[in-house]
Amino acid sequence: MDTTTEATGSTIAELPRSYLQALQNRFTAHDLIVLVASPVKPAFFYGSLMLPETIVDALGDGDGDEYAFADRMTPAVLHKHQRFGIHGLSYPAVLPSQRDTDTVLGMLLFGMTVAQQEELDLYESQYERTLVQVEVELVDGERMIVAAEVYIWKRGVERLIALEQLVWSIESYLS
Repeated sequence: MDTTTEATGSTIAELPRSYLQALQNRFTAHDLIVLVASPVKPAFFYGSLMLPETIVDALGDGDGDEYAFADRMTPAVLHKHQRFGIHGLSYPAVLPSQRDTDTVLGMLLFGMTVAQQEELDLYESQYERTLVQVEVELVDGERMIVAAEVYIWKRGVERLIALEQLVWSIESYLS
């Protein structure tokens, strides 16, 4: 039995259960339309916030239920963007790219409150929240484009490490 996840190449035993649950989530087109209608746009996460337990920590809710977040997450792809490592830090950055072939795999979170979004803005203070389009796979295998917000690095490129030199991954963050 193959115990690796396609999104990360990791063995299942190495990854938090709430993250594995989120990786398996797929929504119907109808469900996605309802979720997108929320007052707060979905958030696309590409670094440590792909882990539901990190979202709980970032929101300062140590007793929060990471599975409640995992239930509202699904894998997504951000096109025409590139993920970078940041020199001296354990989390990545994303910047827009001119190349159509550049993509960033991540997780899309639905159903945040305005207060949670404001808390994440403080947590992600080195980034600017930006409206983008991401692609998600539906339960029937079809793909749908969804408007979402992503935190784009705003501190300049001098500290960024190109993917060719360093690949950021959930596994490297967890180790």
